[in-house]
Amino acid sequence: MKLFWTPASPFTRKVSVVARELGLWDRIEILPTTWPHSWGYETVGFTPGLAEANPVARIPTLITHAGDALGDSTLACLYLNDLASPQTVIPAGADAWRMWSLYAIADGLIEAQIAMRAEYLRDEHERSSRFLGKQQDRIRRCFDALEQRVDELDRPLDLAQITVGVACGYQDWREWLDPYQAEHPALASWSERFAQRASMIATQPTETPQR
Repeated sequence: MKLFWTPASPFTRKVSVVARELGLWDRIEILPTTWPHSWGYETVGFTPGLAEANPVARIPTLITHAGDALGDSTLACLYLNDLASPQTVIPAGADAWRMWSLYAIADGLIEAQIAMRAEYLRDEHERSSRFLGKQQDRIRRCFDALEQRVDELDRPLDLAQITVGVACGYQDWREWLDPYQAEHPALASWSERFAQRASMIATQPTETPQR
């Protein structure tokens, strides 16, 4: 398998954590991608092979053993989960829908974080304070919901937990994202513990090199 990868992307980190937790990381060839900071508001030159494999040019893109390009982090995680069966990060039966419900909140939180990142890459006079405010409101709602459902995170490891952990880690890492811990103490306590997993330590974000 091959993975178009950047060290800053929380979506890429999600896939990387899943691969490590399922014992598949050593079977993946990493294809580092680089981006100029203008990626947030214009088409940029892509790392060779990325747009050819995935015309959406989204990170991460996982190339399967059969050569299929999975240009979405959720699809990549589903593929890895199937490959690792019977080991799994997706529960069966009714528990799966509970997990997907929680996952959707955490994944939507990450989407809002990345939307803010793209907006902050614009020149200051071009940024929309109303757009940033909309994303901040979404992030706050998501953290509130995760705090209310924090007991659901104390179960056997699943994809929702991984995605919540990645979202909390990104919120901590970016200095322009507001701290969430004071208003969400139970979630903060859980996240601090989850961040000590070997897969999370190995995938701590760093800035993506600019081309």
